[in-house]
Amino acid sequence: MQSPVRLNENASPDVLIQMKYAYVALVALWVYDYVTTLDEELSFVTKSSWRIVKYLYLLCRYLPFVYLGVVLIRTLETYPSLSMCQTYYSLNSYLGSVIVFAAESIFFVRTYAIWDRSKRILWAFIGSVVFILTPIIAILVKYNSSTTVTSSIAIGISGCSKIGETTAILFVYVLLVVAELEILCLTLYRAISNYQHERGSSNVLGVLVEHNIFYFVCGVVSSAVLIVAIAIFPASYSDLASSIQITAHAMLVTRMHQALWRYNEDYAHPDEFSLTTFSAASPSRTL
Repeated sequence: MQSPVRLNENASPDVLIQMKYAYVALVALWVYDYVTTLDEELSFVTKSSWRIVKYLYLLCRYLPFVYLGVVLIRTLETYPSLSMCQTYYSLNSYLGSVIVFAAESIFFVRTYAIWDRSKRILWAFIGSVVFILTPIIAILVKYNSSTTVTSSIAIGISGCSKIGETTAILFVYVLLVVAELEILCLTLYRAISNYQHERGSSNVLGVLVEHNIFYFVCGVVSSAVLIVAIAIFPASYSDLASSIQITAHAMLVTRMHQALWRYNEDYAHPDEFSLTTFSAASPSRTL
């Protein structure tokens, strides 16, 4: 049984035109964040070792330029064809999924490191990826084939706009929350189990727990907003909310990873709890 496609052809043309400014502001925010943290970016890229999380970091850091570039072209295109609008939305859907997957993967690898690279945790992660990623891919394929777009906002006003989407996309955000909850629980369990031994100390694990909690709260809130937007508001509203969420995910994870690396470089000591306590290399070598 196919999921119904929700059509919303009554979205106000004035609101759709104003959304163009919101997309431009989102692109400007990303560029501003990159420029203002460029010195930290250069320090991290040049001094940290080339490991898997660094590649994931670079993916989260630079793929949004492509993603937001497509958003900007789609938004500012004067006379787009219907086929080009469909291509733009499909590209945004897949690029956004890769960005969020890379962001989540960074936290998976962090958790794997603080669990002393346990094979049980590794297999649990692999099982989770298969369990969560398989339906997400299937839903995204269905989503892109079912999404209804238009190249005309209103009579005499051209522009790409989404007017319908499958409600199955709701499950993507539910699965995303499940993945984030798993990472948070595993991190908290490891932190609590080591609390008595490291009571009163300020360490890398504390930074990790703080990051994971904040990232989880932001992920749950943004996913909840998206679920409401998809269920109640026109499809163009949920599209804007999705773009904001993807950009926020990338911004949060890159800033957090820079902060973790900088903290470990500046404050971690051999006699203090750090990632080396779990026989894992420090973030400058592993993360």
